[in-house]
Amino acid sequence: MRTIDMTPEEMARYVARYEDLVPNKARTGDRIPPAAREALTARATKTVIARVTAETPWGNGAIPGPPNFAVVIAECEPGNGPGLHVHQNSTETFTCLRSRFRIEWGDEGQHSVELGLWDTISVPPGVMRRFVNIGEEPGALYVILQGGERGLRDVEFAPSVGEDLRGRFGDGVIAELEKVGYSFNAGRGA
Repeated sequence: MRTIDMTPEEMARYVARYEDLVPNKARTGDRIPPAAREALTARATKTVIARVTAETPWGNGAIPGPPNFAVVIAECEPGNGPGLHVHQNSTETFTCLRSRFRIEWGDEGQHSVELGLWDTISVPPGVMRRFVNIGEEPGALYVILQGGERGLRDVEFAPSVGEDLRGRFGDGVIAELEKVGYSFNAGRGA
C-alpha cells in the first residue's frame, strides 16, 4: 500500500500550538456574561481537534478532525467546572493534565471519582456528568468527545442548571445560550 509523503508546510495544518488556540467563549462575545458561560463550561475551553465543517458547541478545531470527534482542553480555576450535563450519543473521556479533578455522575451528581495527574475516566453516552477542579492550583483536563451518527451536538444540561442561570441572569441570557446550542432539558421526556 502506498504511503503519503507530506511536506512540512502540508503537515503544519495538523499542528496545534497551545498558545495560538482561541478560547471558545470568544464565540459568544458580550451577549453571555462570563459567569453564566462558566456555569456551563470550564473557565476556558480550547478546541484542538474538530471537523472544520461541523458545528459543535466547541467551535472549529485548530486541527481538522474526523466526523463526530473532538479534542478540547478545559482549564479550570480551583472550584470551577461545568454544571451537570449529558451527552446522549457521545462518549466523553477526561484525562487530568494539571491539578486534581472530581468527576461526578448520576442525575443528581451523586456518584464521584477523583482524578490525579494523568488519571483518565471515560463516561459513556447517556450518563449525566460534570467535573470540578478540587486542587489548589489552576487545572487542565484533556477531553476527547466521540459521537455517534448524530454528531457532537447532543449536550443537554440538567434543568436545575437552567433554573439557576435564569434566576441569576434572566431569560435573555438563557435565550442567548440556547442560540449557541445549549439546552436545559436533560432527563425530561423521551
